[in-house]
Order: sequence, then C-alpha cells, then structure tokens
Amino acid sequence: MPFSAGGMIPDFRDILYKVAILFGAIIVIYGVLWLLVNLGVIPALVAAIFPQIVLILVGLFIIYVAYSKRNMY
Repeated sequence: MPFSAGGMIPDFRDILYKVAILFGAIIVIYGVLWLLVNLGVIPALVAAIFPQIVLILVGLFIIYVAYSKRNMY
C-alpha cells in the first residue's frame, strides 16, 4: 500500500476513487431507472427492487476491495 510523505498514514486515494465511481454509477443507474419508470417503459416493480440491487453492488465492491488489498500484501 502506498504511504504518504510521513510514512505512517496510508494513502486511501485509490479506495476513494473506487467509491466515487461506484456511487456515480449507482446515481446514473437510478436516474435512468426513474426515467424509464416515468415513461412507462418498465414496470414500477423493477424500481421497487432497486435498493436490493444497490446493496448487492456495495457488497460486491467491499469484497473486491478486500480481495485486492489481500493480494497486495
């Protein structure tokens, strides 16, 4: 893991970028989903299960970060 200039504080910039990408993707997916429900293209049931999909994505992200950090050491 890269460390800052002091040598003792880890640099979490990589994780912060990954979190930002994840939340950006969730916002975009939610916006498109909301638009499609309002247009009547997809049923409201799909929008109702969206929070569970978000939880799955967050869980997969946490597993990915933990796995990649484990391989780094």
